[in-house]
Amino acid sequence: MNVPDQRAILNSLTAAISGGMLLTIAARRLRVPGIVLLLFGGIALGPEGVGLVKPESLDGFLTVIVSLAVGLILFEGGLTLDLRGYAAESFAITRLLTVGVVVTWLGTAFAVWGIFHVDAPFALLAGSMVIVTGPTVIGPLLKRIQVISRLHAILHWEGVLIDAIGVFIATLCFEWLAGRSGQAAVTKFIWRALAGSGIGFAGGYAIVLALRRRLVPANLLNVFALGAAVLIFGVTDAVISAAGLLAVTVAGFVVGWKHPSDDLKAIRGFKAEITDLLIGMLFILLASRLKLASFYDFGLRGVALVAFIMLVVRPLNVLASTAGSRLGWREKVFLSWVAPRGIVAASMASLFGIALGSADGRFLETFVYSVIVATVVLQGLSAGWVARLLGVRRPEPAGWLIVNADAFGRRLARFIREEAKLDVLILDSNARLIAEARAEGLPALCEDALNVDLAEEREEFQKIGHLLALTDNAELNELLCSRWSELFGRDHVYRWSSSKPGVPAAGGRGRIAFPRLARPSVIASEIATEAARFQTAVKPEAEGTPLLAFRDGALFPAVETVEPWKEGEKRLVMERAGGFLARSLEAGGALDLQTGNLTDLYKQLIDFVIQRHPAISKEETLTGILEAGKLIPAWLGHGVAIPHLYNPRIARRACVLARLRDGLHVPEQAEPLRLVFFLVSPAGDPEGHLAAMGEIARFCADAGHRKALLDFSAPEEALRFVQTRSNY
Repeated sequence: MNVPDQRAILNSLTAAISGGMLLTIAARRLRVPGIVLLLFGGIALGPEGVGLVKPESLDGFLTVIVSLAVGLILFEGGLTLDLRGYAAESFAITRLLTVGVVVTWLGTAFAVWGIFHVDAPFALLAGSMVIVTGPTVIGPLLKRIQVISRLHAILHWEGVLIDAIGVFIATLCFEWLAGRSGQAAVTKFIWRALAGSGIGFAGGYAIVLALRRRLVPANLLNVFALGAAVLIFGVTDAVISAAGLLAVTVAGFVVGWKHPSDDLKAIRGFKAEITDLLIGMLFILLASRLKLASFYDFGLRGVALVAFIMLVVRPLNVLASTAGSRLGWREKVFLSWVAPRGIVAASMASLFGIALGSADGRFLETFVYSVIVATVVLQGLSAGWVARLLGVRRPEPAGWLIVNADAFGRRLARFIREEAKLDVLILDSNARLIAEARAEGLPALCEDALNVDLAEEREEFQKIGHLLALTDNAELNELLCSRWSELFGRDHVYRWSSSKPGVPAAGGRGRIAFPRLARPSVIASEIATEAARFQTAVKPEAEGTPLLAFRDGALFPAVETVEPWKEGEKRLVMERAGGFLARSLEAGGALDLQTGNLTDLYKQLIDFVIQRHPAISKEETLTGILEAGKLIPAWLGHGVAIPHLYNPRIARRACVLARLRDGLHVPEQAEPLRLVFFLVSPAGDPEGHLAAMGEIARFCADAGHRKALLDFSAPEEALRFVQTRSNY
């Protein structure tokens, strides 16, 4: 009995997993197809290279590992299928999965038979190996080149579903070649299709029911999905061999179709990470089996065979599948060029190569891997250029995503849509604000803006290429810019922040838009009270703060410097009305006080403010006002003080007028304190805060105003006097 070399197994798996992940990361950084690095990495780590990976040490384990890993990869592919894409291009997709499969299979088999003079059954097996394209190569390619939606849908659906079809046909051919009668092989093929579809649907619905009824704890959702996919694959393969791949693909599709929720987003993200890990590991393990001498033996005949598949078979496939469809010749040419093979083709070649052994198995692997390398390198690297040449890439998205559905965000959105004539989309997790945006006719989604996957899941994002993060949380805005810059580019993300404006920060954290502007919620509240007014300016002398500029077909938020006016430019300008003090007193009030010391005075003032704004903390506010007084004295002179501070817990600036008829003697002040304007502003509104203080100073500079305030019999009369006399 042969005892497995456990050290060799451990070393092989360690090198495959770690090496695959490192090479995947390197490929992402270098922006090259990952399969290329993985293939060469597998050869380098295998017996042909340094020998860290010893595929022979895995013996029978390799087939199990490969089959199970491919099943999990296809489950993730099924999760990403979107019925809307299929419905839009169902004719072409269905034909590619039927007519196209037959053309590729028989066309390739004919070429293998004619060029290498092999037996017909073996030629049919070889032809079935390259039927598949696969989501693992199509997905990253489509994400990178951004083709028009119909081509995206066709290639994605073909890539996911054709894997299971290709495996079925390859298994049919292998069983036929292995000696099973043609009738028995076809019968088993039909049973595989029925069993795979049936168990896949049942398993998918079982997962959906478990998720809907919250039977699985939230922290175990990802593990549950992984285990369920393995169970479906194992049960189906136990019923009938080689049917598990179809079952997990169907199950993934059912889950993605019937349970579009936050649970699904988490599962998709987790499965995508697992898929990356598995693909890296598999390619290292499988490529380590390759012999460089086999590729030399493949020679010029092999080159001719691969060229025939790429330049003749694929175009014939597309022409036969799209005849009578609405696709134009440019789209057909693009589909004819793009058909890269991936992990499923490699896995089948290795598994059947192991089973066949000898020269036939070696030829099968060499042939399939040659097709993989040629299609991934040539088509993968040139697809973007071909798409641009044919004019089938999506136009550079000029639309704007605004994260904030309050009155301020909606006002900016209306300018972008109505004046700049650009696409706009509002994103917010507040359902009430989203309803208000929709009521104004603005496109809006109630979603988590941190979920960048929305750009792939929702059609509304297709024309969006810029971000404007306008939450009151500056750190959240920075995180949003960091996330979306990976999709839009770091030069196309902007954010509100109370910090100093400047150029894009490291890591794509976005430019600061509207420098030195109050918090968005403050502006929104001023819009509601008509204290902030907007106009579309077409002349350079327009007064106010410029927010957005539209010129030469592009929109630019105001950043640190405002560029000179250009002919034909439109600007959205905001003017914050005067009367900062009057509006602050509306949110505050007036009262008469008696006190013997400053601390007691502050406590009474804070208690009064808390009655109107209960979210404020008394202890924090008292500490803050005492600390602020040490840095900037509150004394205005003439018996007037303006203690003031910013408080993140208050939503609207508030001012309390307090009269101290008996006066309060303060050290180093010539006159006793008789009038106090206690000002509390939201964090992030220095303009309004300083403007209110300036109005207090101007008002109290008039001795007649100070005397009148003290002469009124009731504090309410003093309050009305300030409101009518101050600049409103």
